[in-house]
Amino acid sequence: MKFNLTDYKNTKQIVVDKIKATHKWDTTEGFIADGLISPEIYDKENFKIICFLGESYGYDECGVVDIETQLDKNILGVGHHRRHTSTKVPILLWLIYESLNRKEKIKWDDFPPLLKSNKKNTEILQNAISKSAWINVKKASKHIDNWGNDSTIQSYDEVYKHSRKNKNVLKLQIESTKPDLIIVCSDPVFHSLSDMKLLGEGIKRNKKYKIQKNEFGQMVIHVSHPSYFRDWGYKGIYEIFEIIYDEIENFTHNRVDG
Repeated sequence: MKFNLTDYKNTKQIVVDKIKATHKWDTTEGFIADGLISPEIYDKENFKIICFLGESYGYDECGVVDIETQLDKNILGVGHHRRHTSTKVPILLWLIYESLNRKEKIKWDDFPPLLKSNKKNTEILQNAISKSAWINVKKASKHIDNWGNDSTIQSYDEVYKHSRKNKNVLKLQIESTKPDLIIVCSDPVFHSLSDMKLLGEGIKRNKKYKIQKNEFGQMVIHVSHPSYFRDWGYKGIYEIFEIIYDEIENFTHNRVDG
């Protein structure tokens, strides 16, 4: 399974058209055209990672917002102190990519304070997220009145239902990105994807924080929603990183040996 940049770009347009055909995208169901944040950067990465999330917020009346403008406009709010998902997941990605770049696992004592909101950290996290795919299973963006209220709390049933509705779109997104690692955040996202068999054969529930492999050799890990402070503080992020990186070392060694 080898990623093809041209195929991905062609598939993305098909994906956007399919979402438009099933959503009131120009009135009340605006969405972020998600996927690869920087296809050209992703294409150059030897180890490819996609992250599955539940939904975006605040773009319900904005038509279509291309995620590829993320790095210029920071539409995901990377580094923002109130955006748990788009700050904490990129920290995890940074640990993975930086360790792969150094060819050794980053030690706990060398883990920088990336949860602090400042320009330098935002640049570091934007660089990390640019190497990955960022995919919401619920395409219709959720309405919010203001940041910090209960409207950003995830509804299990709503996310699960929308994910099932978008099965064909999500299948295309997985197939076109050809990931080596799939990080799935939150129960409704993982349960819906696994129930639809989109994560591949052999991927089971009740395996949270464990690496599973499908028939294609792709690694899959189910983690909690990044808003769970107990799981997503510095210690929690580092523990998730260790689980993933130890398995990546085995993966890369086997790939080289093969």
